[in-house]
Amino acid sequence: MNKRTGQINQALERAILEKLYQEWRISVLNLGRRNPSFAPRMERPRIIISDMEQTLGLWDPLLREIRMARHLVRDGRWDSVVEVLHHEMAHQLASTLPGYPNETAHGPLFVECCRMFGANPRASGGYRTLEQRIWGVEGGEDDRIMIKVKKLMALAASKNPHEAALAAAKAGELIARYNIDAIRSNEQRDFESIIITDAVLKRTQPEIIGATILDHHYFVQPVWIPVYVPGKEKMGTALEISGTPSNLKIADYVFAFVLGYAQKSWLDYKAKNPSCRSRSGYMTGVVHGFSQTLDRRREALTRQESPLPGNAPAVVKDLQLDAYVGGRYPGLRTVGVSHGSRSRDAYSSGLSKGRDLVLSKAVTTKGVNSGRCIGP
Repeated sequence: MNKRTGQINQALERAILEKLYQEWRISVLNLGRRNPSFAPRMERPRIIISDMEQTLGLWDPLLREIRMARHLVRDGRWDSVVEVLHHEMAHQLASTLPGYPNETAHGPLFVECCRMFGANPRASGGYRTLEQRIWGVEGGEDDRIMIKVKKLMALAASKNPHEAALAAAKAGELIARYNIDAIRSNEQRDFESIIITDAVLKRTQPEIIGATILDHHYFVQPVWIPVYVPGKEKMGTALEISGTPSNLKIADYVFAFVLGYAQKSWLDYKAKNPSCRSRSGYMTGVVHGFSQTLDRRREALTRQESPLPGNAPAVVKDLQLDAYVGGRYPGLRTVGVSHGSRSRDAYSSGLSKGRDLVLSKAVTTKGVNSGRCIGP
């Protein structure tokens, strides 16, 4: 490694450490909102990046030090890094409480501290990272449903527009029916949270509308979260979605597919209309048009005696998911979305194009964005 490379690596790690400290401060503030009496116990620790191969993170109560594995913070997804950080913060809090010396490392006291931070009690040691858990080996009832959905999406690639639309509609109906049954049964489900966009200083309107589509139609809850933007040395935002692993895979694919379709459609439109400069307006129209198509399909399912009698997917409240997201982000608020555009012609053309969009690809494929909000 030459001198310049070493300097770049050092600068990168300094930036990562700064972001880790910021995540630590935000998490303590959220702890104060949930449990005001516990936040004062959290004194600022020393956070270091260490060459650890056997563990992802470590809390040392004697040195008051959180160690993070270098391979994780340099090469991993930022959501995986934060998950491990929260795990070690739970260890930090547990070490300040009465009864800590008599408890095992991952005993009841530690698990309760994890609950306070919205942390994963298992996110350390030889534990699989978040990415490995979401896109790892398939199995179980959720993934059997996903196989059926995948087959229907493959049929949606048909060159026959009627056949393609019918297959896509059936796939959407299967997703809705399965999730509504699970929500109504109130059986305990496991939820995860993943970042599906790069960190940016400014969100685009197509991305914001795309997030709304996921919220209304794909049984996940999107949250725009503060994330460090590499190369800018500033805080930006990235889109995080929460839900069951199967729904996260679907939503990740849908978001990337729709935004990719909007971009490709814009390039085609621009080639035919070289004087048009409203890229954002056209792409906003495409994504909004697809949203309208999904809204109409849902309304049709509600009116008909479909497998969803009298219940549109969006109006079935998932209290378990609400509690999970509320635990991660106390005080979360919702804001409205507008669809304005400087170029009405470009927007209208995009709107028409988006209404014809049919999803037709394997939904278990990862989207374009890797979720890596750190690294060179």
